Amino acid sequence: MNTLENYRILMDSLDPQDTPVVQFVHRAAPRHPKHIGVLDASFNPLTLAHEALVHHAQDTFGFDEIVLLLAKTNVDKALFGADLGQRLAMMVNYADSDTQLDTCLSIAGCSHARFIDKARALRAHYSPNTQIYFLVGHDTLIRIFDPHYYTDMIAELTVLFSLCHIVSANRENLSREVFHRFMSRPECAPFTNRVHPLQLPPSFGNISSTEVRKRIRAGDSIIDLVPESIAQFIETFDLYK
Repeated sequence: MNTLENYRILMDSLDPQDTPVVQFVHRAAPRHPKHIGVLDASFNPLTLAHEALVHHAQDTFGFDEIVLLLAKTNVDKALFGADLGQRLAMMVNYADSDTQLDTCLSIAGCSHARFIDKARALRAHYSPNTQIYFLVGHDTLIRIFDPHYYTDMIAELTVLFSLCHIVSANRENLSREVFHRFMSRPECAPFTNRVHPLQLPPSFGNISSTEVRKRIRAGDSIIDLVPESIAQFIETFDLYK
């Protein structure tokens, strides 16, 4: 059985109706990391914007380990494009090629979509003293504080922020003033000490997986949108056409 098929079987085995679980497929971390960053995304495919977020977060926070986390389900999106096994394979190929983070980049799949469930599942792999920082874009930060996703938002957010921190990166040309204005809202203010801004260069603001897929369908180059290893994988498996 080839590696790609093993990744598909692993993702198929994750049950969103059962206890939240994280399964690692690539570990390159110290034995007892105290400070980890987690980038949870659809990775359909991984882009230079994902890479910029990871690298800038590492430069700012100095994580012992960074986890690229692929959830089996998404609270807002149906599955399309590359299958989950292909996405894991792309992510592992990328981890093997990223010389800047090759000593601390890990890859994992997760059974659940909500951050509170992901945080609980990750906690099973780390000591109680390990600090977990989810790396998100500003649009995802807004969703974290959207009552649509909760039965009792404040109670569930209190549990979430007892388990982790959030690092919120700007999208497009959003400034830190936009971040601070959002976090001053009544539902956000109690958690300001657990949410941290991160400013990315404006050049990454318009890079998205959607744009990658759009260009491929049009027959246009994606070399300025994805890392080289991702472009090679997409070409090898003839994805997104």
